[in-house]
Amino acid sequence: MTRPYDRLQIGMVAPYFPPAELVRTAGQMYEAAGFDFMLWGDQLNLTIPRSIWTPDIVPAAGGGFDIDCWMDPFACATAAAGVTDRIELMLICDALRRTPPNLAQQAMTVDQFSGGRFLMAMGAGEYKQFAPYGLPRSKPFGHLEEAIKIIKLFFASDEPVTYDGPIWSLRNAIVRLEPHDRRHPPAILVAGGPGRAIEIAGRHADGWLTYVPPAGDVEWYASTVKALRQEAERAGRDPDALILSIGCSSIIVADEAELDEVCANPALRWDAACILPSGAEWRRWGATNPLGDDWRYMRDFVPMDWSREDTLAVCEQVPVEIVKASKFSGTPARVAALIKDYVDAGANHVFVGNYAALITSGDFGDAAAGMTLTMETCRRLRESLA
Repeated sequence: MTRPYDRLQIGMVAPYFPPAELVRTAGQMYEAAGFDFMLWGDQLNLTIPRSIWTPDIVPAAGGGFDIDCWMDPFACATAAAGVTDRIELMLICDALRRTPPNLAQQAMTVDQFSGGRFLMAMGAGEYKQFAPYGLPRSKPFGHLEEAIKIIKLFFASDEPVTYDGPIWSLRNAIVRLEPHDRRHPPAILVAGGPGRAIEIAGRHADGWLTYVPPAGDVEWYASTVKALRQEAERAGRDPDALILSIGCSSIIVADEAELDEVCANPALRWDAACILPSGAEWRRWGATNPLGDDWRYMRDFVPMDWSREDTLAVCEQVPVEIVKASKFSGTPARVAALIKDYVDAGANHVFVGNYAALITSGDFGDAAAGMTLTMETCRRLRESLA
């Protein structure tokens, strides 16, 4: 598969929970609907404290859907590869919990099963995926940079690899498996915010992924894309070849009149306070985050550690207007227009998640009302760029 893409790529978050057949069905549905890619996150737990994952707050909890019931993303992508022909398969993982040789082997396995339709975003990891499981999260960006270098060595070589770095040392390490097409191995994107992630993406990766609007407004995004392109140019790389992916955190409703009620749900209020690069992001919306300016989602959050009482106390301090501001909020037409601003600022790879579906229909990523609204949003976005 040839990259960079000749048009905007639009995708959707894929199901990650049992039954497994749901993954295969979604792959067929997404491909038939014309989506360019589908993706999975590599998680052991999600972002809503289990203490409030109860039917009175989240209808899905009453139907037996567990927020932390994640299947392995590489297995999900492999399963979808077997029932699709065109759609790209993407996952987001960290660079610490699996070794670089393991990640290279897993990536090339999915690439082989899919006939070259696989790409991967890698980040520095979230504290919640480490601390509860007795795993250290040390030098996360050092691990990220070296992992990308080493994985690309394995993608390019059919000989043993030797590498000496500050973290990893390999001597005659062999991963004989190769990509489906050695000329076009799986793309690797860096997932993260500004700073170190941008340096690594510009110097070593095939692109950058971030979540908006939580990570920043359109002006911030445009300036960060400019910095990324400059970093690539300094490294002697083609900035026009970069994949610029955005995860669009959205609350999509059929009617604007529904929006306030949906945004008042404690689960979405919690998300608006918690899932941010820092609590200080609230300052751009003219408010003070109850978790404090120094709050860092990646560094500080373990959902299992939050009691119901403490979680709801935070939720009560989150205004509905902040929930709206922290997501692309509104009807499909409104949300598509908001996303288009980021596309105009440089994004060329977009995926959309509808948080409203999680707390209204009891489904997330299923072919129900929430998915229909998400698909309508993507259709309108595509039309606006025609």
